[in-house]
Amino acid sequence: MNWIAQSQKQRFVKCIANDGDGLSLTPGQFYRVLPDKAEAHDMLRVVDNTGEDYLFDASLFENVNDLSGWLADLTISVTVPMKATIRQFANQRGISMAALLREWIDERLDLPAMAS
Repeated sequence: MNWIAQSQKQRFVKCIANDGDGLSLTPGQFYRVLPDKAEAHDMLRVVDNTGEDYLFDASLFENVNDLSGWLADLTISVTVPMKATIRQFANQRGISMAALLREWIDERLDLPAMAS
């Protein structure tokens, strides 16, 4: 059974149960999956809440075929000079600061492509 959403470079699953270990997995959260031969035995190597990768039973996760519908807000704090610099770059490009930051994230992170 294919438990994993596969993008061009990274794979993700959604946790549906944490098997009593609330520190490492949170139901409803998405997790990155790393390739592992244990998948043949219904085990997934998942980067959990600690930032480390561990093997988990595949039944704790839900297959995610399309991540484009799953949006999440992210709030960051920056210094005043940093914000002014970001605004300057955005203004030079004629785009919003949010659009500029999304571009930078897309350029630097190896994330699945969003479906149009």
